[in-house]
Amino acid sequence: MSRVLLNALDSLSPDERAAFVLNDVFGMDRDTVADIVGRTQPEVAELAERARHSLRVQRSRPTTPEEHDAVARAVRQACLSEDADLLASLLCPDATAFFDGGGKVRALIRPVHGGRQVAQSLLTLLARHPRTTLSAQSVNGRTGLVVRYDRQVAAVISLDIADHQVAQVWVILNPDKLRSWNPPASHT
Repeated sequence: MSRVLLNALDSLSPDERAAFVLNDVFGMDRDTVADIVGRTQPEVAELAERARHSLRVQRSRPTTPEEHDAVARAVRQACLSEDADLLASLLCPDATAFFDGGGKVRALIRPVHGGRQVAQSLLTLLARHPRTTLSAQSVNGRTGLVVRYDRQVAAVISLDIADHQVAQVWVILNPDKLRSWNPPASHT
C-alpha cells in the first residue's frame, strides 16, 4: 500500500504535492502553506484541489499501459484530423487541461474544464502551422504527445486516463522545462 501511495504522490507536481500534504495531511492553514511554497493563497487552493482531483482519478479508475497507449494514440489521431467531436468523445465530460507556459510563452493561465472546452483548447494549440508534427511517445513513463515546430519540441502533453477516457491533460509549453527535449545542436 505504501508503494501505491508514493507512486500517487509522485505523479503530482512538486507544488501540488506540497499543497496537498501540508494542507490536507498536516492540516496547515492556506496562509502558512502559501508562505512555504511561495504562492498566493488562491494558488495554493487551486494546487491542492488539482492534487485531490488527480489522486481521486488515479484511485478510482486505473488503466493498464496498453489501454493508456490506445487512448493516447486515438487522441493524437483526433488532433491530426482536427475532429473536435471525436476528440471530445475521448475526454471525460469533466476533463481538465492545465497549460504551463511558465510566463515565457503565451499559454492559458487558468485550467480549462469540460471535455468540449478541453478538446477545443487542444485543437487551437495544435492548429495547423507549417512544419508542425505531433507524435505519440513516452512522456513520464506513459504514452503522451509531443508537438514539434520545425523539429524543435514546442509542447509535451501528458494524459491522465481513466475508464478509457482522458481525465486530465497537462501541456508543458515552458521552454525551460522543455530543455531536455531540445538538446543543443552539436557543432561539427
